[in-house]
Amino acid sequence: MRGCKRSALVILVLLLLFGFSAVNPANAANAVIVSDVIGFRDYVPGDNSFTHGSTLNVYTEMSNVNHDGFVFVEFVFIIKDPRGHVVSMDRVEVERRDYVNNVYLVYTKEIPSWWLYGKYDLDVFAYNRLDKAKINELERKAETSTPEKLLDGGDFDDLEDFFETACGGDEDDLEDLGVLKSFSDSIKETTHIRFFVRREEEIKPAELPEAKRIEKPVFTVTNVGIDKFTAKPDETVSISVTVKNTGIEGTEKVTLVINGEKEAEESVTLGYMESKTVIFHVKKDLPGTYKVTIPGSDIVKLFIVEESRGEEGAGNSTIFPSESKVSETGTLLIAIILITLFRFHFYIS
Repeated sequence: MRGCKRSALVILVLLLLFGFSAVNPANAANAVIVSDVIGFRDYVPGDNSFTHGSTLNVYTEMSNVNHDGFVFVEFVFIIKDPRGHVVSMDRVEVERRDYVNNVYLVYTKEIPSWWLYGKYDLDVFAYNRLDKAKINELERKAETSTPEKLLDGGDFDDLEDFFETACGGDEDDLEDLGVLKSFSDSIKETTHIRFFVRREEEIKPAELPEAKRIEKPVFTVTNVGIDKFTAKPDETVSISVTVKNTGIEGTEKVTLVINGEKEAEESVTLGYMESKTVIFHVKKDLPGTYKVTIPGSDIVKLFIVEESRGEEGAGNSTIFPSESKVSETGTLLIAIILITLFRFHFYIS
């Protein structure tokens, strides 16, 4: 029994440790020395050697930071020289109201003339400072309280500023509302970068690939869905088409083709890496199989319009007129066989 208790305790400890690791995973923030940045996770890597007067560019990001439309992330950059002394400390905030789940920025640092030649270490600390529990509390307060109660209590203005603009990104106002955690309590991700400061004659011209900028909108169909496989004549069939733009912001037409003929068309405007789902509603009165395609995509979908059969009983009577006759004949035959067997049994006995 004592061994069972000890085993159960070990299992419980392991489950707790696994639970904590699942809730707070140790995923390092992504930080890369770059020569150019086009967008989120779209950049050209750069050389890690610099000289006095050149500029260090570091692409830095943090993922899964959005809470119901609120983002507040702080990055801290600390640089140490070849002797281990701190020579630079910078702090950058990213705060906004939207539903994008990631943040990124480009940290720049001009190399001063007094920096030593040699190896430098850059530590990047990313803090997601949102207090989700406090935001949920404020949301419940706004949803359950009447405007009169909020106005009389003096909370309406604060909640108005918070839900409209998150207090304009003002850290003091957010701390007054209690929606920001302290740095020690915030979710922290760290990463480390090493670079070198060299004499100008030691640095060879870097042959870096140029950024591949797409100077036009490029729409790609990522999914096509149909709400039903079979339909009745003149019944509405909803067809959803999801498109994504991997080029610059622009407008393109999404065309729906059924059985090789254009059925409908809609113009869609998207920014870089944005997606949108367009829904078309179609009706077909003739029974048959309909093939759905979207120009520029290899995705093919089908739906079937079935024939209308009217009343079920009447349909069965029309399609199988002799069924009742067959049934009556079978019943009569069974009765004759039973009577014959009965008479034969009586005669023997």
